[in-house]
Amino acid sequence: MYERLIDEYVGKVTKDMGAKQRDEVGNELKAHIYDSAEAITAKRGAGVDEAAVQEVLSKMMAPEKLAAMYPSKETFLRKSGVWKAVQALAGIAVAFLLLAAIIYAVAPEAAGISVGVILSVVSALALAIVALVAIFFLIYLYESRLKLTYEARLCRLVKSLEYPASPLEVGIVIALSVFGLIFILLLWPYVPFLADFGTGRLVPLFSPAFATFVPYYVLWLVAEIAVQLLYLALRQKWVPSLAETGLSLASALLTLWVLQAFPFNLELSVTIQAGIKVLLALCILGTLIDAAQKLWQTARFFIYGDFRNTPVD
Repeated sequence: MYERLIDEYVGKVTKDMGAKQRDEVGNELKAHIYDSAEAITAKRGAGVDEAAVQEVLSKMMAPEKLAAMYPSKETFLRKSGVWKAVQALAGIAVAFLLLAAIIYAVAPEAAGISVGVILSVVSALALAIVALVAIFFLIYLYESRLKLTYEARLCRLVKSLEYPASPLEVGIVIALSVFGLIFILLLWPYVPFLADFGTGRLVPLFSPAFATFVPYYVLWLVAEIAVQLLYLALRQKWVPSLAETGLSLASALLTLWVLQAFPFNLELSVTIQAGIKVLLALCILGTLIDAAQKLWQTARFFIYGDFRNTPVD
């Protein structure tokens, strides 16, 4: 009778696995359950029975969680949703190709521009598919070579990213700031952008007037790097957190100045210029919200020190 209990549990764990992996994991689990049940009944001077098996199973991990510790390409592909995303993107790409064929057949005079735009969209979708597959492959390699479940590692990663003083968070912000410095000092005059959506003509995004803002952005980015280093150097984390709040406010003011001066290429169409203005306004709003969050973060650091283990976290 107890064999049925074991088979049911093992079946739930291995139901989404391939045949080879199902046999390997099934045999491993059955051996573990039998050994554990024998250890329990040995104390009673009896053989393995249903009660002992039920006791072992009650102490084991839920089948779906245990299954996550044995990833396979098939199960991970299905559970991660990557395959559905790839199918959806591929379907959209096919639809655009059909649209291009219809335009070419029905309205050849408009086919030049329309088909070009559609092919650009299809190329972007194809790139997205390649990126999704690459991301899936990297995650699968990461998942299949560590003992912790993906969910547990993801929770740990999220907590590390949410905690501003963690080395991972500090490293990411510093890396982004260095990239920002390279862009501001060397690359901003060469950024191309569509002058308008109709012709597809590319022009520089910024006008020479943007040079006025370069020293301020450099100063802001250097200050951001310094603040991140303070997170690692100081025990009182509220100090760099308060400095970050000030930098967020400074960023909002700097973006407001850019919005008012608008140092962008005037060859850009009216529609594109309006879009840039809306984007800058949203950036200001987002930065102000970020400043408020950092101020709250500063208060928590000041009151609790390391607030990761407090009830308010």
